[in-house]
Amino acid sequence: MRIAVFFMFLGILQVHATYVFSQKTKVSFNFAETKLVKVLDKIENESGYFFLYNEKLLNIDRKVSIAAKDQSISTVLDHIFAGTNVKYTIIENKIILAPEYLTKDVQQQKNKISGTITDSNNGETLIGVNVLVEGTKIGVVTDVTGKYSINAPKLNSVLIVSYMGYKSQKILYTGQQTLDIKLVAGVEVLNEVVVVGYGKQKRRDLTGSVSNVKAADVKDVAAAEFGQRLQGKVAGLQVSQVSGRPGQGMTFRIRGAASLSSGNQPLYVIDGQPITGDINLVNPDDIESFSVLKDAAATSLYGSRASNGVIMITTKQGQKGQTSLTANIYYGFQQVPQRGRPDLMNANEFATYMKGYYEDKIKYEGWKNPSTGLAEVPAEYADPSKYGKGTNWYDAVLRNAPIQNYSLTFTSGNDKSTSSSSLTYFDQDGVVLNTNTYHYAFRTNNEYRPNDKVKVGLNLAPTYQIDHNTRASIDGNRAIISGAGTSSPLIDIFDNTGNYNLKTGSYGMYALPNFVQQAELLSVNQNTFRMLGNTYVDVEIIKNLHAKAAISTDLGAADYNSYYGKLYGAFGSPPPRTTATAQSSSYNYNSWLSENTVTYANNIGEHSFDFLVGYSSQKYEQNNRVINGSGFANDAIPWIIAATTTSGNSNHIAWSVASEFARANYNFKKRYYLNLNIRRDGSSRFGENKKYGNFPSASVGWIISDESFFPKSDIVSFLKFKGSYGLTGNFNVGNYTQVSLLSATNYVFNNTTTMGQSMTSLGNKDLTWETSKQTDIGAEMRLLKNRVTVSYDYYLKKTDGMLSSLQIPYASGYSVISYNLGNFKMWGHEIQVSSDNLTGKLKWTTDFNISFNDNKVMKLINGTPIGGVSTYNDFNRTAEGHHIGELYGYIYEGVYKNQADLDSSPKEATSAIGTAKMKDVNGDGKIDIKDRTFIGNPNPKYIFGITNNFQYKNFDLNIIIAGQVGNKIMNINLQNEQNLDGIFNIDKNMQDRWRSEANPGTGQVPRTLSNTTELYRSTNTNWVFSGDYLTVKNIALGYTFNAKQLKYIKSIRLYTSVQQAFVFTKYPGQNPEVNDSRDNQTTAGLDNGSFPIPRTFMIGANINF
Repeated sequence: MRIAVFFMFLGILQVHATYVFSQKTKVSFNFAETKLVKVLDKIENESGYFFLYNEKLLNIDRKVSIAAKDQSISTVLDHIFAGTNVKYTIIENKIILAPEYLTKDVQQQKNKISGTITDSNNGETLIGVNVLVEGTKIGVVTDVTGKYSINAPKLNSVLIVSYMGYKSQKILYTGQQTLDIKLVAGVEVLNEVVVVGYGKQKRRDLTGSVSNVKAADVKDVAAAEFGQRLQGKVAGLQVSQVSGRPGQGMTFRIRGAASLSSGNQPLYVIDGQPITGDINLVNPDDIESFSVLKDAAATSLYGSRASNGVIMITTKQGQKGQTSLTANIYYGFQQVPQRGRPDLMNANEFATYMKGYYEDKIKYEGWKNPSTGLAEVPAEYADPSKYGKGTNWYDAVLRNAPIQNYSLTFTSGNDKSTSSSSLTYFDQDGVVLNTNTYHYAFRTNNEYRPNDKVKVGLNLAPTYQIDHNTRASIDGNRAIISGAGTSSPLIDIFDNTGNYNLKTGSYGMYALPNFVQQAELLSVNQNTFRMLGNTYVDVEIIKNLHAKAAISTDLGAADYNSYYGKLYGAFGSPPPRTTATAQSSSYNYNSWLSENTVTYANNIGEHSFDFLVGYSSQKYEQNNRVINGSGFANDAIPWIIAATTTSGNSNHIAWSVASEFARANYNFKKRYYLNLNIRRDGSSRFGENKKYGNFPSASVGWIISDESFFPKSDIVSFLKFKGSYGLTGNFNVGNYTQVSLLSATNYVFNNTTTMGQSMTSLGNKDLTWETSKQTDIGAEMRLLKNRVTVSYDYYLKKTDGMLSSLQIPYASGYSVISYNLGNFKMWGHEIQVSSDNLTGKLKWTTDFNISFNDNKVMKLINGTPIGGVSTYNDFNRTAEGHHIGELYGYIYEGVYKNQADLDSSPKEATSAIGTAKMKDVNGDGKIDIKDRTFIGNPNPKYIFGITNNFQYKNFDLNIIIAGQVGNKIMNINLQNEQNLDGIFNIDKNMQDRWRSEANPGTGQVPRTLSNTTELYRSTNTNWVFSGDYLTVKNIALGYTFNAKQLKYIKSIRLYTSVQQAFVFTKYPGQNPEVNDSRDNQTTAGLDNGSFPIPRTFMIGANINF
């Protein structure tokens, strides 16, 4: 079946309009004894029309001759099909070709069947659907209302229903007179149009590595951020939900980490506009599709920004001849699963532990109670039996929280214009007390065509977001979430008068505030406004030669206000404070982008080619200001104006980029492909000696299955090989790192503080972008009668000139210089498989992807490692011959079991029987800093995703799974949760600590002997765990109602879903996707008590009017 890639929705008036348009569209060519299929290809390329026909019913190898000069489409088609039984129908920009008998009424036959054919998803009627009786020439095409009528020759005849962009169905006729049919969308993969840099291409013609995801396939995922809808969907794309903060928390990696410290996030391009601000403010409901560009052939047109890959986001557009109003609504609630919550001691267990702790201090250290001067356990712990479970402080700062979304989208279009407008309200409360986010979004995309040669477009997308406490220090080391778990379970949240207990530390413990009170008192608010705008003019100067001018803007502003009253405490500093403090800050930025392109496309015989040249310039400016205040009279007026002491500063940031770029695509016989790209960038961010860089790429493709020698088979119906090589860059470095910098510094002269300046970083005139050289080899194939699609890619990427800060001698007057200091390489494999497993009444499709990625640091300046200096809070090291940011520390071997073990084993100065035992890595007979080593790779060996879609009658079920294998996580919380010094509530496993040779516990938990616990608190393998996980990201069950009886409604679909349904992992922490450093690969794989990831239960409705 040869089909075009467009859906046909129109009415009778539109048929008339497109017929008139077909008379105006002129073509010119000359063919002699040429196959019909070649002539049709030429018409497609010259006119913009697409043909729809069935190769089994149309002789496309028939030779035709025609000489056309500025002739209308209708005239040409009349000539081509004169004397045949082929009839054509022109609908919009689609031309349906079918034998005459398919369009004739066959009322005279028996067993008449009538019905309407609609889209199973939205209920839209489908026009031009082929309905054929299997084994006969009896067939019809649905009319402009989606209706058909056909006579089956006998009972048990089989109807074959096929339509462009939908999956074919076979239906058994058993005597029914009315048979309404719902077709399931299943876009023909090879003819699918994919958005690429500065244009679109059919998937068949791609020579680069590009993956595409339609937003409709992930519409049931409750998402404040669009990244949640991409998890597990694309080979090579690692989307991690590193935090559960509303409106935040998603990180993206395309083919792993590509930089040390210059960012690993991809470039985001929305409707052709590169985005400079926060991508999380993009409304997920506005998105139509995603294209993920991975190799140099696909990304090099974005030059110095593209080394981390590119995600192209296409928003919803109006369609000609289609008017619709859709409403998407969902409501749900979120809760933190029990799995992964810290397993801390309850009141009875903690009192028992502390009683033993002091008994050991008395026994081994001669400790005496300062209150009594006697060798006795403090009264608070003397009788653990009087305590029950007490207070679970971790649970106390959590709550079940609602989430809701309301979205309206209106689209319309005619011969002159198309429009799409949407309005969305999103509201999410966090699962931590007193946190929430509100998001308001509007978007309008408009295009006007005054004539056949000109298109004018205007797109606007304002958003406004209110964040309450989601940008505060809620998670992280010793913040509210992790700090709450350290509080004493013996202390109640409220005192006997109903007021908050201000302190939550029992005898001998660290000074801790009431973290429930801290959460409720927290007041950190940010209001953020953003406007994305784009306007363009596209003019066809002569036939097939287009010039386009576009101006885009990205404007943003935010106000941040925080207030910490006297009753707001901190870890180690419970209230009351001596003074209240506040901060008020704001920023505003504007980014202006001008892009001008010229494109030309043509075909000469069996040669097809297109060209693009363009110029781009962008300027970004940002203003920041901050004011700090303290000394408030009371909490009733928490504004800076009420502060008795204030201070502040402001700054201005600016950068610019100017670029030229070009592309050439060529193919012969639509079988042999060549693609060439180049971009030249100049950036203000780099040194005057290295301001400009060139980023070329080349790729080839060969559709070997079209060769005459390739066996024609239903097993392998399509096979393409492709390869590419190219250069891309990374310019995410500080704005002024190429020049020497001064910073404001206070000096004291004659006991008076004086403002001054001090030198900080030395400029580098040779500073330039990181450059990645990437090779990609791949194949695509379709198997088993096109029911299975497989793609494979291998890539090798070498990055030169990694950007980082280099410490320099203080004698220079400066402390650091930004430098291109090293090289590394990464490589991997990607496999993506899509299959139609069942195609009967029960339909089942599966999408599976798996990606293997590895990296190695090849060179650093002087071979000097980065990180891993401190033994206590420096957890990663980057070194030659190793992965970027490997975990670094001691190898834990349990405890010294007895005196013989102590005497015969390497040890440090404080080692004793029952204390922590580390491995003597360098074999020098002692334990010291030199015995630290690489103890875990934070990068997964492979990531994977599986999506299963089921449909039975009006029911649909979708299941999305994502996972990763092979990475390690360091749970830094264990510094607190396994503390041996009696200052925090701790993990229940600590009950089985070493107490004597006769009572050694598990042999893995050291004793509590004073001055011996520091080594155990140092970074070591006892904190390192497997980060492997398999998460059922989303389960959605829906039912689509027949809305025929409702006057104004076309279809209604109700659904229920569970987000983060099940998490299978051995990681004991709350979130195996955690990465507190987010984008900084040199400090990856750390869990410092992140905001919990909730499980979300949701009900929703999709309504089409």
